[in-house]
Amino acid sequence: MTDLFKHEQIESPGISWSGKRIEGIVFDVDGTLTNSIEAYYEVFREVTSRFGIQIRKEDVLEPMATGALIWDRIIPKDLPDRDKKIRQFMDVIPQVYQEVFEQVHPFTGLESVLKGLEERAVRLGALTSARAVAVRPLYHHALSHYFKVIMTHEDGFPQKPAPHGILECLRRMEIHPSHAMVVGDSALDIRAGKAAGTLTVGVLSGIGSPDQLEAEAPTAIINHVTKLLSLLNLE
Repeated sequence: MTDLFKHEQIESPGISWSGKRIEGIVFDVDGTLTNSIEAYYEVFREVTSRFGIQIRKEDVLEPMATGALIWDRIIPKDLPDRDKKIRQFMDVIPQVYQEVFEQVHPFTGLESVLKGLEERAVRLGALTSARAVAVRPLYHHALSHYFKVIMTHEDGFPQKPAPHGILECLRRMEIHPSHAMVVGDSALDIRAGKAAGTLTVGVLSGIGSPDQLEAEAPTAIINHVTKLLSLLNLE
């Protein structure tokens, strides 16, 4: 009887919010955890300029927000040997990524949020459709240990808004989608979270505009990831 009583007194992991028990949160990375959105423009600007092609910022950021192919926007359809040029771009991009992303950092105040969630036994995951270089700031700034799972493009799952990556991330976290939340800065994140069956929170610190996020009707929208603890009534 004593052991049973003690077991009943142990609170289940996670927090209660929006009428549900939240045991795990899957975060997008670019624009949600790190200040990397401008870096993507710099990568493509640098690569295309080496081949004499000038691009605008919106040529990179708008496709990122919608999931369209950036190459279709920035490489002229009538460019001679277009397919060959794209292959050459692809060969150069990894090196440029490495150089540019040295200047990318996690958002100030992020660690307080991650620590606050960890203290409440909320399991954390990070999922990006980008290359593994996108999550390096989490390792370089000693934040990776807060995440039970970190997944990138190299894990081989379909890109958002497909829910497959989120579902796999939650599986590895041992969290059911009905007890999970997805936090991201784009409409693609919100669509993926909804398709996976999670609550969704949009953040306005990255690629998505207020209108784009509101159109997806997430569970909530906040200005910045540092407002998450306040949203969850944890401050």
